[in-house]
Amino acid sequence: LATDYSQIVRLITIGKTVEGRDIVGLHISKDFTQSATKPGVIFMGGHHAREHLSVETPLRLTKKLLERYQAGDSEVVALVDNRDIHIIPAVNPDGLEYDVSSGNYRSWRKNRRKNPDGVYGVDLNRNYGFGWGTGGSSDDTYSDVYMGPAPFSEPETQAIKNYVEANKNITILLSFHTFSKLVLYPWGHTYDPISDNQAQRVHELMAKKMAGWNGYTPEQSSDLYIASGDTTDWSYGELKIISFTFELDPGQFLGGGFYPGAGIIEEVVNKNWKPYLYLIDHSDNPYRVLNEK
Repeated sequence: LATDYSQIVRLITIGKTVEGRDIVGLHISKDFTQSATKPGVIFMGGHHAREHLSVETPLRLTKKLLERYQAGDSEVVALVDNRDIHIIPAVNPDGLEYDVSSGNYRSWRKNRRKNPDGVYGVDLNRNYGFGWGTGGSSDDTYSDVYMGPAPFSEPETQAIKNYVEANKNITILLSFHTFSKLVLYPWGHTYDPISDNQAQRVHELMAKKMAGWNGYTPEQSSDLYIASGDTTDWSYGELKIISFTFELDPGQFLGGGFYPGAGIIEEVVNKNWKPYLYLIDHSDNPYRVLNEK
């Protein structure tokens, strides 16, 4: 994509993993010398190794965006020309590779940190700093939700932290996960709502709007289960970025769980196209949804 659309796309590396792989992304802007002055939005996927659909979806949504831009789609051209778009499709490339490296899925979740006791892996989506270790995570290295020895102990979460903090124009963040067909918003670490009533309402309204397009259920993250140290609690809690998690298809384990098959990709991309554009559009001022019908 960076080669085919080089006039508006740059391939970026935001850091390296535990095993030394690059954490790569795409930066999309009409004018990179002015990109930091435009409203910014960031999409990411692949925190959890077995959630391959969470990588395919942002990649293919972005491919569709670039194709539509080149074809002269007026809506897409206006968005790309006036926004600063960041895509990090695979936060956990070590885990993703490990999950498929044997030729059979391993249902691996964590990164590939070798802990002092010899057990592998930290759950990257329990390793962010805001509310870290306050519930829905574990200090047991054997656990799938092992939170690590300290907040941001992992190079992968450090890379996301540093990149998002460096791009101060980012106002909206979306993290793709699987599965359950949900649109989630903070908080995850507590059942309490966001104390800023306006921000709470913005999350609720935007989640409901996007759910109307993709058919998912909009809810506070903790309505699914308590989880502390996750991406969106940090990005909203520390940086006040309007933040969402999409739990993509299928709706349940019997529908394919983490491995629904490649045949589902096109459907998932299509149903999330409007939410994707909506978030890019509203990065100029997410709070304007308070005055929209």
